[in-house]
Amino acid sequence: MGPSPTNPRAGSARLNQLRETLGHVGAFGRGIWRYWRLGAPAPRSNYVVQKLFVATNGRSNDFLFRILESRRKESNLELGWEGESLLSPAGIFDPSIDSVVRTLKEDGVAVIPPRLTKGAIQSLYDLAVSCPLKTTTFGAFAPGQAAETQTTIPIVDSGTSHGIDPSNPRYSVYTVPRDLLLENRILQSLLCDPYLLAVATRYLGVFPVITKPDLWWDTDFLPPGLRPRPFHTDSGCLRWLKVGINLTETLIETPHFVYVKGSHNPNKAIRPLTKRLMSRMNLSDKEVEELCADRIVHVTAPAGSITLADTRGIHKGELSLRGHRLILYFGLEGSAFNNIDGMIQLNKVGSELEKAMRARPFSYQFFRTTH
Repeated sequence: MGPSPTNPRAGSARLNQLRETLGHVGAFGRGIWRYWRLGAPAPRSNYVVQKLFVATNGRSNDFLFRILESRRKESNLELGWEGESLLSPAGIFDPSIDSVVRTLKEDGVAVIPPRLTKGAIQSLYDLAVSCPLKTTTFGAFAPGQAAETQTTIPIVDSGTSHGIDPSNPRYSVYTVPRDLLLENRILQSLLCDPYLLAVATRYLGVFPVITKPDLWWDTDFLPPGLRPRPFHTDSGCLRWLKVGINLTETLIETPHFVYVKGSHNPNKAIRPLTKRLMSRMNLSDKEVEELCADRIVHVTAPAGSITLADTRGIHKGELSLRGHRLILYFGLEGSAFNNIDGMIQLNKVGSELEKAMRARPFSYQFFRTTH
């Protein structure tokens, strides 16, 4: 019996796959050169960064970070402008900053007790209940479709709504349009708040790059039995912190953040989990609970509190059993190298944010003004 004939389609597919891989590697190499020389982000490099992260149990991110950001190392925090903090009258000298950073380094997640004033909370709340909102409605998984294998929750409808009645929602998620959110003076002040910037600088070792402000409602308008997006790790940066500001109280029954303590640092305990991320970017509850049950934390906190998390660690968002939450998120990132964000337009700029943008153009490079 002679040799099997070569399948031309299979050969063509392998060749295309090889070309695609080489294209990713080439983009990664060119991106490193451009970022080192010019400080220009290289979003196409993110594919290789993801694969290296999984293959090295996260160590590659730290290695690239040390090289690419070595010129920006800042051991002493200097804002570059006279900044006022909404969160602390002491600003960058607040004594609680050290303990927050220690907790972040050890656990990967820290909750700062309520620091926003009632007036600041009310300003963002009023915006989120009255403005035109983008809506998303979730649907059930198809019969036989395992929820733990999915990277996203099924969406059956998207639309708009003028405001929301939180006690009687008609959609799963209501999102404040970013252009309206960015006009809010409280939001602008938070994006350049000295207290948060000090925490991020001391944790990351460099002054952060500010990204992705978003404000939305999570509600209990859900199909029966829907499960949340499985445990996963984030990408699109080398090192970063996510800032989550609770504008309503979060309880175990309401939507909330779930995190595996210590999973932000490479370690043997989580290696079996990160290996699985090479072929699928999600982890089932069962997989995580078998190895890390004693380190899974359900983060609940009152309105005005702040959750800081290194979401290179394993985490997910829990859906609502009852009730809702209003949450503000934005990123404080240590590097812009593989950032995949687009530019954000600012139509109105308050004095504090304008001073910050002038003093730290690299940190606010994803924000553009009309003047």
